[in-house]
Amino acid sequence: MRTLWLRFYASLNDFLPTRWKQRTFKLGFLGSPTVRELLVQLNVPPPEVALILSDGRPVDFDYRPKEGERLSFYPIFYHLLPATPLHTLPSERPPRFLLDTHLGRLARYLRMLGFDAAHLSDPDPGDAALARQAGEDGRVLLTRDRRLLARKAVRYGYFVRATVPKAQLIEVLDRFDLHALVDPFSRCMCCNVPLEPADAEAVADRLPPDVRARYPVFYYCPACERIYWEGSHHARMQRLIHQVVRGHTS
Repeated sequence: MRTLWLRFYASLNDFLPTRWKQRTFKLGFLGSPTVRELLVQLNVPPPEVALILSDGRPVDFDYRPKEGERLSFYPIFYHLLPATPLHTLPSERPPRFLLDTHLGRLARYLRMLGFDAAHLSDPDPGDAALARQAGEDGRVLLTRDRRLLARKAVRYGYFVRATVPKAQLIEVLDRFDLHALVDPFSRCMCCNVPLEPADAEAVADRLPPDVRARYPVFYYCPACERIYWEGSHHARMQRLIHQVVRGHTS
């Protein structure tokens, strides 16, 4: 049995047992595991790690530490990344997301705010397919499954800590610095496709009479052809936006 000394910083402590949080601790290991294998063993999602130092020098996930080395792990800070982070965030702003099967309400909330939030749930594609799609499409995989984030196919990923959808939305907005990029009601909440303006006369026969009389502006989804207008549902969602978005959006 050989030993390493490990230290995790900031939000990475969320994944550690209490006895190891915010301190340097000793870990025994057999064989010659890579840093990635050690992280998976500790149930820390590799996509959340931006920088690893071994005795003060940067190493990558394939590095195999030796007896007695001291490893330090740092998370991704959106405005404070190392010069060459292990997992940079996607260059596109805002990033595009892929949500785990169980985060359907969060996906709809993100779409409500105008963000590209893909969500596959029917049928459940399975972990391997989700990881592969996230990697191939360059999407940030949002999940509450640490084992899913441990798959090598996942380049960008985030473990959502909150369990309540509204709190999850606030968490993702803060984590990815999205408040200034909100574009409410610009995307279909069902299809995740950007909405297009609809001519009121062209869609009149698809609207209830009271809607045609009360609302002059309409949008439609080119994928599912749903029609959107500023009805009572719009007012409810606007109240939610005012609760979660810093600075609010009219």
